[in-house]
Amino acid sequence: MTKEDETRPFSDVERASARGELAPGTVAGDYLLEGFIARGGCGVVYGARHARSGRPAAVKVLSEAVAHSRRVVERFAREIEALQLISHPNIVEIYEVGEMDNHQPFYAMERLEGQTLDALIRAETRLAPREALDLFEPICAALGAAHAAGIIHRDVKASNIFICSGKPRTVKLLDFGIAKLMGPEEGQTWLTTAGRMPGTPSIMAPEQILGGPIDARVDVYALGVLLHRMLVGRLPFHTHDMDEMVRKHLEEPPMPPSLRVPLPLELDAVVLRCMEKRRERRFSSVEELVRALREAIGEPASGVQSGPDPTMPAVAVYLEIRTRGSDDLDEGLAADIGQVLDMAESQLSSAGFILASTTGNEVLGVRLLPADAAEQHSERRAAIEFATALHEALDRRDGADARVHVNVCVHADEVQARPTSPPEITGGALMCAGLWAPADDVRGVFATPSATAGLDGDEAPARRRA
Repeated sequence: MTKEDETRPFSDVERASARGELAPGTVAGDYLLEGFIARGGCGVVYGARHARSGRPAAVKVLSEAVAHSRRVVERFAREIEALQLISHPNIVEIYEVGEMDNHQPFYAMERLEGQTLDALIRAETRLAPREALDLFEPICAALGAAHAAGIIHRDVKASNIFICSGKPRTVKLLDFGIAKLMGPEEGQTWLTTAGRMPGTPSIMAPEQILGGPIDARVDVYALGVLLHRMLVGRLPFHTHDMDEMVRKHLEEPPMPPSLRVPLPLELDAVVLRCMEKRRERRFSSVEELVRALREAIGEPASGVQSGPDPTMPAVAVYLEIRTRGSDDLDEGLAADIGQVLDMAESQLSSAGFILASTTGNEVLGVRLLPADAAEQHSERRAAIEFATALHEALDRRDGADARVHVNVCVHADEVQARPTSPPEITGGALMCAGLWAPADDVRGVFATPSATAGLDGDEAPARRRA
C-alpha cells in the first residue's frame, strides 16, 4: 500500500469546510474563532476568544453565500446598528464590529451560556405565574430600553429570549435582525414596507401582518402571545396552515388562558388586553403592561405578600395524544382528538384530580397526597387503577380514529400548590411531564417507578411500547 492509499481522519479545517463553516483559528478582527455554535437565516455564530486577553465571545458572521445580497447585508447592518444603539443589561453587549479578510461582515458579542425560553417551556410544559413574571420583567425592561432608543423589535418570541446559567439569573433579549429603526424625521410612527410581513406569523399583530404603520405596540401584542405561551404551554392560535394563522390573528379573539389551565381571571385580562386587534386598546407601553401583570399576580406592589407556594407530594395522571400517518388536521381527526380530551377532562375532574394543564393534545390531572406514607401508597394505587380504567374507556370510545394514539401515564413527585379552594397548582417537578413521560408510543398505562414504589408488582402496569 502506498502512502497515497493510506486513510487518515479529516482535520478540523476540512470538516468545517465541508459544512460551509469557518475553521477554528480563523481570525475575525481581534478574535479567534473556536467552533460552530448556531446557524440562522443569514449568519453563523461561532464561539471565539479575544486574541490577546482571552476573553470569551460569540462572533456572528454573515454567511458568504448571501453576502452578495444587498437586502441581507442591510438587515445584518441593521441588527448591528440596533444593538449598538442600546446599552442595557438584558440586551447582548457588542464588543467589536468589522469585516473579515474576505470582506464578510461580522460582529463580536458577549458569549452566553444557558438555554432559550423556548427550551425551558418545552421542558416544563408551562410556567407558574410568578416564574413567568420573573422572566417577563427583564424582557420588558430590555424592550423598554429599545423603544426609548427608537427601536421596535418586531419578533419577540421565546426562541429569541435567552436565560443565562449562573446566579443571579440573567435574561437576554436576542435577534434584532428585523428591528425597525425610527429616524428623527419619521415622527412617532414606524412604517413597514407595504405588502411585506417581517416577523413570525404566529406572534404578529394585525397591523404588522397588513404591512401598515406600526409602533411599539406591536411588541406589546407579541408579549401577550408570549405570556399566553408561558402560562398555558402553547400559543393562543395554533395551526400549520399559514393563511389560517394570519386569519386568526386578524379576526379571531384569543381564548382566555384560564379556560385552558387554572389561572386567575386577572391574568386573562392582561393577556387579552395585550392581544387586542386595535392597538389603541392595548397597553400603551411595556412599563404599563408590567405594572398590570404584577398587580394580577399579586406582587408586593399591589399590597399582597409574595413568596414561593408550599411544596407538597402529589400524583399525576398525564394523557398525551399523538397522531399517526397524517400531518393535516381534517374534520374527522379533529373530532376524535376533541372527544379524547373531553373524556379525559371529565373523568379526571369527576375523580377529584385538579386539571393542572390542558392543551390541544394533552391533559395533566394532579391529586395532592396526604402526609401519611400508608395513605400515599393507597392514593398512588388508586391513581394507577383510575388511569387503567380511563385508558380502557378511551380504547372503547365510539368512532375512534385509527390515526389517534393516546399515551396514559402516572407519576408521583412534588408540586407547588397555592392553598386556595380548590388548590391551585403553580409549579414543581411533577409539572415537567416532558422529563418523565415516555418519548415513545406505549400500550396500556405507563407508570413511573416513583408512582409504583412500594406497591405489589401486579399493581404496577407493564410499560410497553406500541
